[in-house]
Amino acid sequence: MTVQHDVPVSPAVTAGIDWASSEHAVAVVDEHGIQRQRRTVPHTKAGIGQLVAMLSRAGVTEVGIERGDGPLVEALIAAPFTVYVIAPNQIRNLRRRCGSAGNKDDHFDAYVLADTLRTDRHRLTPLTPDTPATVRPADDGAGASGPGGRSGSDGQPATGPPGQRATRGHRVVL
Repeated sequence: MTVQHDVPVSPAVTAGIDWASSEHAVAVVDEHGIQRQRRTVPHTKAGIGQLVAMLSRAGVTEVGIERGDGPLVEALIAAPFTVYVIAPNQIRNLRRRCGSAGNKDDHFDAYVLADTLRTDRHRLTPLTPDTPATVRPADDGAGASGPGGRSGSDGQPATGPPGQRATRGHRVVL
C-alpha cells in the first residue's frame, strides 16, 4: 500500500529583511538558496514603497523579518506578503550555519532570514492579522498592573491571550 502525504509546495523566491531604525537591508533568495537581489532601502514611506515594489517584481510571496510590528510589517502584510518573524537571537545562532563567523552584517543577516525561511518554513508561524475575536479589550480602567492586567514590553497593556504578544494588529506566538 502506498501512502501519499501532502507536502506543501515552497514558493520559489523568499526575502529576508534586516530591520533597522533608519534603513533596511534586503535579500532575495531563489529556491536553491542563491541570493538574486541585495539592496538597502531607507525607513521612509517612499523607501518602504520601493521595497514592496521590488519584492513584488521579484516574485516574492514570503518574507522573513526580525520584528513583527511597525509600518514596514504593516506595509508587507497589506501588499500582501506572508510575513514570518525570526527572532534576532535565532539569527545570531543561524549565522554559523550559513558560513559567518558570527559578526553582525545587515546584508548577511537579511540573507540568513531569507534562506532560513526557504529551508525551515515548516518550523515557522506566519504573522496573522488580529480579528475582533482575537483581541481582548485594552485597559478596562484597572491598569496594566490591575487584576488580570499584563504589560507589554513597550509598557502598554498587552492584548491577546497570555503567551502571545500583540503587535499593532498582528500577533506573534512566543
